[in-house]
Amino acid sequence: MPMPRDDRDQPCSVARLTNRQLAWRALGIRSLTKDSLIKQEQLVTFSTEVFVAIAGGVIGWVVWVFAILPFTGLKNTYTGHLIIPFFFCIVVSSLAWFFSLSWIRTRKSKQIAQLHLDHGLCPSCAYALDGLDPQQDGCVVCPECNAAWNAIRVSTTHA
Repeated sequence: MPMPRDDRDQPCSVARLTNRQLAWRALGIRSLTKDSLIKQEQLVTFSTEVFVAIAGGVIGWVVWVFAILPFTGLKNTYTGHLIIPFFFCIVVSSLAWFFSLSWIRTRKSKQIAQLHLDHGLCPSCAYALDGLDPQQDGCVVCPECNAAWNAIRVSTTHA
């Protein structure tokens, strides 16, 4: 996976989610999400997150049926074939989503970077870029992480 890069082609990171933002992301329901940046980010990463969740559920079902169920006394029971696998798949799916979220956000870093810039924030560290003067090359340099972003891309109106 290539490293995200700023507008001067220097490696940078994708801004980390706060605990509150991560909680809203975990809910996954855009109508309940209060943070407008997170709502927009959910739109960008939605299809990849759904794929990861479905793949996690399938992996959970396969692990249950072929690696766990044969060693339990639940082989011919309603509980062993429906109830427990259902919850096991949800747990595995949730873990797959949680542990792959940083990979998903790195994969979609260009779109997420533009969303942060549209809100006047540094995509690398989420520092507010309002009021910073552009340098000679037209880039605003974040004082927090030294990532450089083209001043034209940085919004001061917070979309």
